[in-house]
Amino acid sequence: MRIYLIAILLICLLPLALSADLPECYHTYDEITTILFDLEAQYPTLAKVHMIGYSQEDHIPIYAMQISNNVEGEWERPALLFVGQVHAEEVLGVEIVLSNIEEILSNHNQSPYSSWVNQLDSWWIPTPNPEGHNVVTSNLDTSYRKNKRDNNGNGILDFSPLVGYDIDGIDINRNFDFNWVHGDTLMQPGGDEVYDYYRGPYPNSESENQAIIQLADEKKFIYSICWHSSRSGNFSEKVYYSFNWKDVRPSPDLAFAQSIAQGVANEIIKENGNHYEYYPNASRRGAFHDWMYKQYGTFQLLIEVGTRNLHPEEALMLDTIDRASNGVWWMMNRALLFSMDVPSNSLLTGHTIDAHTGEPISAEIIIQERHAPWFHPRTSFEDTGRFYKALPMGSYTFRARKKGYWDRIIESVSVNNGSWTTITVELEPKAEATLHGMVRSGSEPIPARIIIHDVIPDTLIVDGEYIYNGYEGDYEVEIYSDGYYPYLGTITLQPGAQQSYINLSPENVIFSENWESGTEAWEINGPWVLQDELSASGNAITDSWGGRGHYAPNCDVWIQTVDPIQIPEGNTAMLYFDSHLYTEWDFDPVTVEVSLDGENFTEIFRKSGRYDWWQKEYISLAEYGGQSIYLRFRLQDDSIADELTDPGWTLDNIRLVTGTATDNMDQVHEALHSVILYPNYPNPFNPETTIRYSLSSPQELSIEIFNIKGQRVASYNPGIQSAGDHSFVWRGKDDAGRNVSSGIYYYRLSSDGYHKTRKMVLMK
Repeated sequence: MRIYLIAILLICLLPLALSADLPECYHTYDEITTILFDLEAQYPTLAKVHMIGYSQEDHIPIYAMQISNNVEGEWERPALLFVGQVHAEEVLGVEIVLSNIEEILSNHNQSPYSSWVNQLDSWWIPTPNPEGHNVVTSNLDTSYRKNKRDNNGNGILDFSPLVGYDIDGIDINRNFDFNWVHGDTLMQPGGDEVYDYYRGPYPNSESENQAIIQLADEKKFIYSICWHSSRSGNFSEKVYYSFNWKDVRPSPDLAFAQSIAQGVANEIIKENGNHYEYYPNASRRGAFHDWMYKQYGTFQLLIEVGTRNLHPEEALMLDTIDRASNGVWWMMNRALLFSMDVPSNSLLTGHTIDAHTGEPISAEIIIQERHAPWFHPRTSFEDTGRFYKALPMGSYTFRARKKGYWDRIIESVSVNNGSWTTITVELEPKAEATLHGMVRSGSEPIPARIIIHDVIPDTLIVDGEYIYNGYEGDYEVEIYSDGYYPYLGTITLQPGAQQSYINLSPENVIFSENWESGTEAWEINGPWVLQDELSASGNAITDSWGGRGHYAPNCDVWIQTVDPIQIPEGNTAMLYFDSHLYTEWDFDPVTVEVSLDGENFTEIFRKSGRYDWWQKEYISLAEYGGQSIYLRFRLQDDSIADELTDPGWTLDNIRLVTGTATDNMDQVHEALHSVILYPNYPNPFNPETTIRYSLSSPQELSIEIFNIKGQRVASYNPGIQSAGDHSFVWRGKDDAGRNVSSGIYYYRLSSDGYHKTRKMVLMK
């Protein structure tokens, strides 16, 4: 019985023990590199090796192989990405990618390989984690998972033969910035693997991730596969697609993503003879394939290849490669213009062009029925205007937009099933418009922040006078100056030049809260706390501290003023506050509510989503003039699991004010100043700051930088510059390229009789 118990114990501890040496059939990094460059030399017109970045700790080059019949050109064609591994121990995918590269190139004159080479732009990364791969293939630790970032800063690689206890390293798959907040901290509480899924110190912190991001930004991949292997065996021989978190939060493209996963899975046979299974990703802990979908609309599959046997011997390894490759071939056929080997090649493609010149332009592409507010803008290519969007057969509302152009909406675009649907989208340019203005109080100019809400909002930090170079159209504008009543309105810019004078009265403060005196003025429901690490200034109050904790599932938490606030007669009462918000889109709203009796509340503001930077929110209380009100700030969650909650809401500098803000706009006849020099940003700064200026007409100018003694240390002489917005980055160096010391510096812009000097502080 004792021997039996010992045997059982050893079996249970087996996953925690150091695994056997890696079989010799797996390639080392040096062997991978040699294979890639040899193939490039053998097929110079079809294969090209690109160095896309370096590993985090050892600075090892990360290589990608491009396969196309014109690797030196920039032909327009759909791009696909195949990644062998991100987790070091999961080496089967590396071998699949190497085998696929060699098979395609050696058969490039035969069908269907010739179609893939001639019609597609395929990219193959055997390993974006070469330093982790080296740890495994050198048999230092064949259960190693991450890169080698020195987390504790002791200068050595801290690893353990026990699975999950490697102190150093970052899980590359958890380091992307979509749902990064749900990844593991360095010592994740609970569970056995306290280190192995560490998400990193901040999103996209790892150079491996940055290499992938840079490549994906350039290529905008349509389809992709990233190979994994399941060390536990719980996920073995399965295909995962994006996403249906906790089976209740589906992506807008869920059904179509499933069809891609199903097509690939049906082509791959398990070791037991059945087909691979396919599932949506149910975990919201951050993942490469979810990030690719959010960022570019890429349909990337996470395929757990093989079984719990992560490192099979050569015969089984080769058999696994053969079976898995069938899924790759299906995906490549799906990307072709037409293929009899897949049920559909549906895809929407085309060009975005300037309607007047016919020149290509890069525009944001929106398929309204498949759109989500948390999508990163999916854009057409800068040089060609070409876009690709994989879609199932159907009719869609198409929208293209770009700053400086009128939106183009096509109400009904029919996507074919059998082959690509191609359209040309002409965008009508807007006329240029210049707004030359002044923010003042009475007759005195005042410093202000102006935000003009274009496709990409423009923010001006001004010292009274400003020049804004934009385009004709209607734009929402907000102007804030500390101590003055805010301006919220819509401006209509006409072609040509206009003047605008915004006059802000000093604000009359009815109620304010900056949390420096505690929370006595508030009734609190829920775990709201004061802290000073995440704040706009001083203390701030948050419902779930600091982004490290998340609000609870199904919570309903709020803060409410204890005493009523008397609103003066009139219609100028406005509430504004600093907000730092991160909640689940659409499901976990934050609201501001008003009550006349302290019990029955009316909602006057609602927002949800990721706005995890400080911004001011403005709410008119005009209808409550002459009444007493209670204010309530509230967060409500609608979820079934912790993973569906987020860092929450942080509030600072709540103010209820009255005052006036007026504007006057006329066609300009005589310019105020032809050049405006703005305050530099950041200030104080280290190591660099940006000096911005605007010109209302072409002119020659210079910028000189002086130290506190009045000695000139640096100068910038761009010559004659066009009308518009310009900037100069000063990196704390003199004209000879030497670093200057910390201290106060002055920068002066001179142009055609105009001179303006401002102060900045360099802190080292």
